[in-house]
Amino acid sequence: MRRSARSIAILASVALLAGACQTTGPEPTPGLTLDASPVASASGSDAPEATVGRTAVPGFEDWETINPQAVRISLDAPAADGEEPALTMELIGSRLWFNTERGVLFGKDVTGDFRATATVRTSKRSDADTPPGGDGSIQLAGLMAHATGPIENYVFIVIGSIGQSTGVETKTTTAGHSIWVQRGPITNGAADLRLCRSGRVFTLWWRAAGSSGDWTLQSTFEREDLAETLSVGPNIYTDGAPDITARFEALAIEALQPGEGC
Repeated sequence: MRRSARSIAILASVALLAGACQTTGPEPTPGLTLDASPVASASGSDAPEATVGRTAVPGFEDWETINPQAVRISLDAPAADGEEPALTMELIGSRLWFNTERGVLFGKDVTGDFRATATVRTSKRSDADTPPGGDGSIQLAGLMAHATGPIENYVFIVIGSIGQSTGVETKTTTAGHSIWVQRGPITNGAADLRLCRSGRVFTLWWRAAGSSGDWTLQSTFEREDLAETLSVGPNIYTDGAPDITARFEALAIEALQPGEGC
């Protein structure tokens, strides 16, 4: 299970919305797999060794994956006519984004302000018709902005099993110390997710999957320490045996002009 994180002093402001089970804490070719050749390693002395590799998935040749040996990434058929193929990540190894530990990230370098958006649908790898979890485990996937370096620094928003239910989680990690925010239950394990950067301020949003409704602001994190260039893209992880597949529909990472809203 997830460990308690130590108290830290960081510049983080968290916008919470009233709701049930909301908690906070420290914290088109199918079947293509990733090149697991290690070209970088190590996030912390108490974390398992992490590797970085490139992918052969068409259209994502310049993207890199942290811990490619723990994931299968493929392009699936579009959900509807006229849509782009969906990116699917199937977690096959136990990897965790928490404190100094590294999960899986499939990202590309983004400089300056940006908006990342996707409809993320999670399910059990063992049963595609069932949301992940149900056994108390953490099984989550979503959108992440990660700083390259020997110590973990990042923000993200994810959907899936948050332990006793399915829900949304946001997390900010500074110098290997994590703080998280959860909201649930969200019974089907799916949501539209959005991660935006405006200077040193990161806002993280969600709404019902595939909807055109208003976005709900889950968290605002002020991170003046994060570099101008970050690796941005889908992430996935678990604190137990991996049993999660995530489908990313309408995945888009867009540049924002200074001062432009999310």
